[in-house]
Amino acid sequence: MLCFVYKHKGSRVYRARYRLSDGPKIYDVPLGTHIKEVAEVKARQLLEEGEKELVGLLEPKTLRVAAQRPLSEHSAEYLADLAVRNRGRGHLVHAKCRLQRLQKDCRWQTLRDVTAESFTNWRSRHAELSAKTLNEYLAHAAALLNWMERQGRTTHNPLKAVHKLERKETFRRRALSSDDFIRLVQKSGKRGFPYLVAGLTGLRRGEMKQLLWSDIHLDAPQPFIDVRAETTKSKKGAVLPIVPVLVEAFQKAKAKKVQFSDRVFLRGLPSVKSLSKDLTACGLPVEDKRGYRVDFHALRHTFASMLANVGVSELARVKLARHSEWRQTDRYTDPQSIPLFGEMEKLATILPPLGAPLKSGKIGQNGANLVHADFSPANKKIPFFRGERPVLAKAVPSWDSPDLVPEGGLEPPCG
Repeated sequence: MLCFVYKHKGSRVYRARYRLSDGPKIYDVPLGTHIKEVAEVKARQLLEEGEKELVGLLEPKTLRVAAQRPLSEHSAEYLADLAVRNRGRGHLVHAKCRLQRLQKDCRWQTLRDVTAESFTNWRSRHAELSAKTLNEYLAHAAALLNWMERQGRTTHNPLKAVHKLERKETFRRRALSSDDFIRLVQKSGKRGFPYLVAGLTGLRRGEMKQLLWSDIHLDAPQPFIDVRAETTKSKKGAVLPIVPVLVEAFQKAKAKKVQFSDRVFLRGLPSVKSLSKDLTACGLPVEDKRGYRVDFHALRHTFASMLANVGVSELARVKLARHSEWRQTDRYTDPQSIPLFGEMEKLATILPPLGAPLKSGKIGQNGANLVHADFSPANKKIPFFRGERPVLAKAVPSWDSPDLVPEGGLEPPCG
């Protein structure tokens, strides 16, 4: 075992050089003192801690240092890392505010104070918050602890065992029919353009705010919108085709002198109040008899419902809506927009009128007509294997070949 203290030439500070359990690596660390006796004590402490960590009697130093640091310092470094990874400004603001509130209300000073019990007790005291908001608090706290675990600052996430609350929808969104959507666009004046873009592309409100003219390719053989990954909710880029009506609307909006780096909607997007006024002016209810409402995000539901109404395939609808699975796209589709009665008429076209004579005279188990087939010996066709025309003629003997079974049979005679 190697362990001694020394000083470089011209230096007043001692350094320690040691090796753990005759391992290959030699550690050389400064001790921060000019007194030899103090340096020797520190060197022995470093050697003892290293040996205990080596055999598992002591936690690694990184864990011990992280456990002693205030949790607010870890949160600040976590938020800085999120900013470097180009997370949205809104996400950073929400994460900062909610982490600070949890640390204050739950009295989380250090990492040891973070427990599942303290969080669940805090959540039960704030029943006035919606399940969605409480789940977001849990998600931000769990994301911080997962980041610390990846950084080697903790060995586990104490909030991993906390389950999310079941979300109860306070209201559901309603999709507009194609006629109502066209009426809204035509009678809303200047606000009709953003309504048209949202209803024919399925872009979210935040994505439309960051839409640039350089993202819109109108001169391509097939016009499309290049949705940048940094503007999307899933942080994945996409290509959205543009229908001719929307191409014409973009060309009219771009008639003025604009730069490619300019935003398409410089003056922002219509608010919920403005959309409600436009719906009322068009004679359309904001909330229907089912309690389903129309807001700006409902135009995305309108986009998914119109795709289903015109018969777009399920895979194409998932891709155009930029969802990860079909269940999400199905939730965005309004049941009233699907022509169920029209589809049932297709079934009626293949059914005969009641009391009409059936072709075969027999009914199958499920009500289907049975086709009468003649299996008489005269119509039975036996494959021809004696010639060389069939591929299996050489491998399979003919049916009447006397060489298949000997005269005495397969079993030997008895007695």
